[in-house]
This record gives sequence, C-alpha cells and structure tokens, in this order.
Amino acid sequence: MKKTIELQYFAKDRHATWLELFFDLVIVACIGVVTHNLGHLHDGHLPTKQWLYFPLEFIPVWWIWVTHTLYANFFDTDSKSHRISTLMIMFLMVSMSAFLGKDLQKHYAHFIGFYLIIRTIGAFMFFSAVNRIKEMSEYARQMTITIIITLVIAGVALMLEAPYQQIVFIFGIILEVCLFVLLGSKRLKLPVHRSHLVERIGLLSIILLGETVISLVSGLREIEWTVPTIVRAISGFLLIGSIWWIYFDSFPVLERAKRIRNGFVVILPNAFFCIGLILLATMIRHSIMGELGRSDFQILAIFGMIFFYFGKQIIYYVSFPVYRKHIIINSVVCVTVTALSSFLPKAEYAMIGITLGMFFYVYSTFRWILTKDVSPYLVEEDE
Repeated sequence: MKKTIELQYFAKDRHATWLELFFDLVIVACIGVVTHNLGHLHDGHLPTKQWLYFPLEFIPVWWIWVTHTLYANFFDTDSKSHRISTLMIMFLMVSMSAFLGKDLQKHYAHFIGFYLIIRTIGAFMFFSAVNRIKEMSEYARQMTITIIITLVIAGVALMLEAPYQQIVFIFGIILEVCLFVLLGSKRLKLPVHRSHLVERIGLLSIILLGETVISLVSGLREIEWTVPTIVRAISGFLLIGSIWWIYFDSFPVLERAKRIRNGFVVILPNAFFCIGLILLATMIRHSIMGELGRSDFQILAIFGMIFFYFGKQIIYYVSFPVYRKHIIINSVVCVTVTALSSFLPKAEYAMIGITLGMFFYVYSTFRWILTKDVSPYLVEEDE
C-alpha cells in the first residue's frame, strides 16, 4: 500500500516534476543540435545527405523522450533510484549528441552504442516497476521484453556497415513504436494520467518554440539590417507567436479527452509537430539571412506547415469528431496558402503570405472549432 501511495500517478493535482523539466531541456538541447545541422547550406541548398541524416538523428532522440515520459506517467515515484536513472540517461544523451552532425555516418556506431546503454537503463526502469501497480504489472513486464527485443536488433545493427546499419537500427525503433502502441491498446488496465501527459508534451513544445526563437535571433545576428530583412524577421516572429497562441489556447481540453487512454493519440502526432517546428525554424533563419534557394525554401515552408498542421490537429480530429469537418477545411486552406505564397518572387513576400495563412488558421479555429460543444467526449472532472 505504501508503494501505491508514493506513486505520482495517484497524486492529487499532479504536475511535471522539476527533474522532468530538466530532462526535457536536455532532450531539446539534443534536438537543437539536429536542427543546427540543417543550417549548413551549399550554394543556397541543403545537401541531400543532410535531409537523410535528419530522421536518423531525430527519431532515436524523440523515442528516448517518449519512452521515459510513458514510464514517468505511470510509475514515477520521484525516488532516488528514479532520479539517478534519469540523470544517467541525461548524461548519456549529452554525450551522444557529440556524434550528431556532418560526420554522422562515420560516428553512427558510437551513436547506436550510446542509444543501447540508454535503452538498457530504460528496460531496467520498466522491469523495476513490475510490482508497483497490480493492474499494470503485465504492461510493465511486456514493455521490458519489448525494449529487450529491440535492443537485440540495435545490437545487430551495430555490427553492420552503412547503409544497412542505419536501416536496421531505425527499423528496430519503428518496430518498438508499433509494439508499444499494441501493448498500450491490449495490456493497459489504467488510462494514462492525461493531465500529466498533456503537460509534458506542452513543456517539450514550448521549449522547442524557444529553440525556434533562438534560430530567429541567430539569423538576426548575421545580417545587414534592411527593410526586406526586417519584414522577414517580423513575419517570422509573428508566425512563431501565432503557433504558440493557437497551440496552447486549445490544449487544455485534451486533459479530459476520453479517447486519450493509452496516450499515443497525443504522443505520435507530436513527433510531426516537432518536425514541423524544426523545418519552420530552419526556413525562418535562412529566409532572414537571404541565403536559401527557392526550391529549398518551398520544401521547408510547405512540408514544415504540413507536419505542423498534421501534428497539431490529428489529436483533435481523433478525440473530438465534431471538429473534423472544419479541421480538414482549415488544413487544406492553410497549406494551400503556404504553397502559393512560397512561389512569390521575394522571400519577404512569401513570409508575409505564410504568416497571413497562419493568422487565418488561428482565427478560424477560434471562430468555428473551439466554439463547439465537446462535453460528450470529455471525462468527468473527478475521473
């Protein structure tokens, strides 16, 4: 009984701990390295290998955050062992980030090696939680086995040469994602702690938005101040501000969404949201500096917005059927505006057009989506 009381899952008015916030900062610092690697241009273009390196770097880092967040959501006791394990993962993440970058292929075996150690700690954490909640014992046990299976796959990848090394490694992570989702659907006897999970995702998102601002500031430090660059900078900041406004104003309702039971309806789309922010941050920085070719600007703008809208809206599409019609309309209109704007003759015109498209998205969401009654899709306050 004592262990059950100590679990954060059952704590009244639970919030993310300071350690979890610290953990998120380290994760975003690693993602910041990934983002920085998209900043190296060659004759105004992003080399093909940088586009290929991006998922090889982002997916493992993001998945480490996901699995630790899921563990903390159910089994966190804020004990010394939990703190030590988390701090060990954070140290290894910082060390692992040294192998990210232009020499990724050369050092990818080291990257996988650090990943193996981190996931071994994760497996130990889930195994140690087997007896903490009676209803969740089987889930914790199956999660441990799943991690061990994918550790074996990562170990096999470690012995291979490129490109098979990267292919097998990423395949193992994707397999683990699928198995986690399956276990969450079949073995989960208790729902995720909704408010905690939503808060954790919100913390990660706000820190990533901060990284986007850092990209904007970095661009401003390296330019000559002219009317076009000022227009691009203002448009970029308004775009970031609009994303913050609509993302967090519509966020609280998710804390009581009935369809958020295993958490993956929130977690998986968030990966696309994060990728969208990274691409948009890269676009803003390079557009301010005026060094990005037209085709790469269009790719970053269009795919950045597609990933953003998909990652932002799929959660609401699944959780609240009354939103679906207007979500589709919003997405089509805003992506179309972004695509058409990217063909405008100057970068500052394109940035204005993209920002106006985001303004429409914010307005239409408040006007036609958030005004709808979603009470049938919400759990009671005390559930």
